[in-house]
Amino acid sequence: MIKINLSPKHKENAIAKLGGLNLSLINLPLLALFFASIYIIEPIIDLVYEDDIKLAEQVFSEKNNLYKKQQQELNDKQAIRKQVEELNAQEAQLTQKIDIVKQIVEKRQNPFIVLKYIADNTPSDVWITELEIDDRNLKMLGYSKSWKSIGDFIENLKSSIFFNGNINFQKPVSLPNEINKNRVETFEITTSIVSFK
Repeated sequence: MIKINLSPKHKENAIAKLGGLNLSLINLPLLALFFASIYIIEPIIDLVYEDDIKLAEQVFSEKNNLYKKQQQELNDKQAIRKQVEELNAQEAQLTQKIDIVKQIVEKRQNPFIVLKYIADNTPSDVWITELEIDDRNLKMLGYSKSWKSIGDFIENLKSSIFFNGNINFQKPVSLPNEINKNRVETFEITTSIVSFK
C-alpha cells in the first residue's frame, strides 16, 4: 500500500538554508539599505560636519595646551611657594637669633663711658680710692679737701644721664680723717647706673 500526501505543501529549497538559518526569509532591499546607512551615511555626516569637527579638535588642542601650560606654571609657583616658605622659616630663625644677640648686647655692660664721665667730672681736690661696679650698682670711696668739692662732685653725678639721680652719701668710719697730718673729708657715694651708653 502506498501513502500519498495530498495536502499542498511548498517544498523548501535546501540551498536557502545555511547553518540552520533560512536565507529566503531575509529582505535583501532592507538589508542593503541598512548597510548603506552604516557605510555611506556616516561618511556623509563626517563630510558635512568636517569643519565643525576640525574646529572642535583645534579648540580642544588649544585648551589642552593652555591647561598643560597653566599646570606647568602652577608647578613652578608651588616650587617658588616652597622656597618662600623655607625663606620665611629661615627669616624667623634669624630674627630669633638677632633678638637673642640684642638681648646679649643690651645686657653687656661696658663701663668705659661711665668711668670716663666720672673722671672728667671729678673736682681736682677730690680723689677716689675705691670704685666698685656690681651689675648696675656703683659704689665709690674717697677723700676730699673740702665739703664743697664733695657737694660739687655729687651734683655732677646727679646731672649725668648715666645715673638715676638718686645719689646716696655717707661718711664711712673705715677711712681715716687724716692723711700725712692733713685733715681730709671722707665720703662713700652709692648710686644706680641706668645706662652704659
